[in-house]
Amino acid sequence: MSIDGSILSPSLADGMVVLAILLPLVIGVICVGRAAGTWWRRALKGAIGCVVVLACQGIALVAVLLQVNQSYGLYTGWSQLLGQQAPPPRQNLVKIRHSPVRRIPISKDNPHPEGEWSGIEVEGTDAMYSHLPVWLPPQYFEKSQSHVSFPVLYWVGGLNDTGEHANVTVPITGPAEKLIEDGQVNPFAVVFLPGRIREGQDTECTSIGGMDHQSWILDTVMPKIEKHFRVGHIRAQRFIAGYSTGGYCAANLTSKYPDRFNAGFGLAPYFHPLFDPPQSSQATPLLISENSVVNRVRSGHVPRDVRFLSVISKADRQAWSDPASKGEIDGEEFWKKARSMSQYPFMLLSQGGHTTGTYAPYVPQSLEWLGQYGL
Repeated sequence: MSIDGSILSPSLADGMVVLAILLPLVIGVICVGRAAGTWWRRALKGAIGCVVVLACQGIALVAVLLQVNQSYGLYTGWSQLLGQQAPPPRQNLVKIRHSPVRRIPISKDNPHPEGEWSGIEVEGTDAMYSHLPVWLPPQYFEKSQSHVSFPVLYWVGGLNDTGEHANVTVPITGPAEKLIEDGQVNPFAVVFLPGRIREGQDTECTSIGGMDHQSWILDTVMPKIEKHFRVGHIRAQRFIAGYSTGGYCAANLTSKYPDRFNAGFGLAPYFHPLFDPPQSSQATPLLISENSVVNRVRSGHVPRDVRFLSVISKADRQAWSDPASKGEIDGEEFWKKARSMSQYPFMLLSQGGHTTGTYAPYVPQSLEWLGQYGL
């Protein structure tokens, strides 16, 4: 077994737990049996005992982390855990047909030459999820563009992301600025959406348990954004993307409402709703079926104008596959069924677990892929 692969070894995780339990017991017995001598020797033994206890606590922490990592596959190698991943390749991940973009020079009197953060409060959520940050490109503030509508990307964060934290979890605006400046995409705005709308409730961008997360996005957020900002207004200018839970939301909404979104992408997406309690006990087979992208592909009910890019690591147990999930983790199944369809291109990564460190480096290529459809 390679040293990288050993981080996911069940025997390593179990061994650390046993070591964390036995080592302090052994040291304690030894210290009790030898607690004699002069005061300084006793003090020295006490200091050594303190160091040993601290070491045992560190071992216990590592043991717990290894158990969690072994269960969820967050890090697939020591190099990834230590931040030593090689930069992602730039070529041959997905075909990109570059389209002409609008090059809008930034004038000297532009009030926001670096772009501007704005935002709105949207009703229908708990207070911590009601604020939606909006990033506007510098071109938005050019006088010559004062009556022009810009493309908009609705970015849906992971399950625990608020709108304000979504750009921290997976940085979007930095790559966006660079691509706009380099003329790879059109100037566009970004709206950051939370991964949930009620604290402790996993609604998966669906309607469940009296919480209509899906309608909140489509019928509350989008009309309010398009009323307050010169963005969207027509399908050709609307895009949606996300990470993890947000990736599933984007995959579901692009194929369920193709009249609303031009294209989208998902980082570590899955393809049917994976509810946590208490929603997992409330989800009916009909609800899951109606929001399953896998089912739409299987039944052939995917409109030809759907465009969705999936970025998935084959080592990601929460997105690609996990035998222990008994088919719940469906990335590999979706790939097998959809890979021949023009609507669903893929970027398949060979390494990396279900962490933002695995997927964030692929944001620029994913945004560039959207650029061929008008972003």
